[in-house]
This record gives sequence, structure tokens and C-alpha cells, in this order.
Amino acid sequence: MMLGYKIRRFFRERGWLLFFICLAFAGGFSLVYWGSELTGLTLYDAQPSSPSPDRVLLADPFDLTDYTLVDVEAYAEGILFKHACQGFWIAMPYEKTFSIKRGEVGAFDIRPTQHDLMYDILTSYNITMHYARMERVEHNFYYATVLLEDDGKILQLDTRPSDALGLATRLKVPIYVSSKLLRQQGKAICDDTKT
Repeated sequence: MMLGYKIRRFFRERGWLLFFICLAFAGGFSLVYWGSELTGLTLYDAQPSSPSPDRVLLADPFDLTDYTLVDVEAYAEGILFKHACQGFWIAMPYEKTFSIKRGEVGAFDIRPTQHDLMYDILTSYNITMHYARMERVEHNFYYATVLLEDDGKILQLDTRPSDALGLATRLKVPIYVSSKLLRQQGKAICDDTKT
């Protein structure tokens, strides 16, 4: 009884503050989600047209000189990226690794995950995914990109590693890791002793 009174009193005295916090949150939310476009960058059109100011030319997205093709193993606690006898580990929640593992084996559930939905969208609209790349780590957060192509338009999207891997395993596309990242984070994972 006393707790209910204290809660009502708190909101009565500080309701205006709560109102402004909710208003600021709603304003920021709408600005971010409805006022912006995709986080990706249209790199170039395969069929060149007249130059336009919204067209950005960056390095060739198909140049994988500084990247290493890796094998990926999904475990309950995270993901292991392997190349030869070197690898590194990224911890991930079980739901993400479970979805990545289901993509590896080609299993789909009755209730689709976000990776299943993206797979359906990409395949239904004939959008090609060329690769998933692990780009870098900053402040203990890993960053990845995926390269998509639709009717000659190339789109490189920043994404979470779990989403990039979830799509790559379903679409059976190669997974690359920045060679610099592999050198920095990689550890020897092969056992040299023969028993």
C-alpha cells in the first residue's frame, strides 16, 4: 500500500521530467529511423550513367587483396574464425550462434528468424550477396560488411558480424577477414603434438 503511494507521488512530482525524457527519446528515435536512409553506401553502378552527386566512388569492393578467406565454426558461446593454424574467437549470444549454425546446415524453422527473413527477401528479389567481411575491431566491438548486387547496382552495407554470418551461411557465400585483423587478433589454434 505504501509502495503504491510512493510511486504515485514520484510521478506526480516528477511527471514533467518523465514527459520530456519520453519526448526526447521519441524525437531521437523518429529522427534516426525515419529521417535517415540505409546505412549502406551505393558504391557504383555496373552500368555507368551520367555522373550524379549522390554517387560515391570508393575503392573497388571486389578487391580482396587485404582479406583472408576463413572457415567459420559456430559454437554455443561464440564464433571461431579459422585460416590454416591461426584463428580468433568472437563471443556472441546463443540466439545468434544458433541462427548461424542453422544457416550452415540449411535448417529453417517454422517461425523465421531475422536471418531467414533477409534470406527470403534477397532470394525472392534476385539480389546477389557476394561476400561477408569482418573488417575491424574498435573498443571491443567487431564490424562487418556485406556486398550486395541488384541489377548492376552494388551496395556495401555495414552490419553486425552475427547478421553478416547469418546471411553468408544461408546464401553459401565466402566469408573473409581483414588480414590485419587476423594478424592482430589471431592465435595459434593447431596442436603441434602428435599422440
